[in-house]
Amino acid sequence: MSLIHISENDPLVSTVLCQRLSAHGHTIVMTPDGDSCLRALQWTRPDLVIADARLADMTSMEWLDALNTRGFGQLPKIMLFQPGAIRDRVRIARAGLAACLSKPVNLENLLRQVFLSLDTRHAAAA
Repeated sequence: MSLIHISENDPLVSTVLCQRLSAHGHTIVMTPDGDSCLRALQWTRPDLVIADARLADMTSMEWLDALNTRGFGQLPKIMLFQPGAIRDRVRIARAGLAACLSKPVNLENLLRQVFLSLDTRHAAAA
């Protein structure tokens, strides 16, 4: 199906997301932080990136800016936020995210957003 990068510093969340998305036929590349995600993007071309808004090594805006600088501005991105991070969520959503989801992640909602993001990307490429 699709190649999805997950950049999440919580191993439990990463594992659950990987298992759930893999069960739906997606290939997953997992990275624990923003820098390793950016390095992985040098050798893979994912269809979607899912990232924690609180990456261990950079802010979410630094990560989004780095994606844009490296030519991944049009890549669909779903960001996962801690509850109560409304100010961050509004500011970052304006930076071109496909979706902003709260933690703990509702897996059915995540799957719906993944499907919509990938469907939009594939329709635009056609």
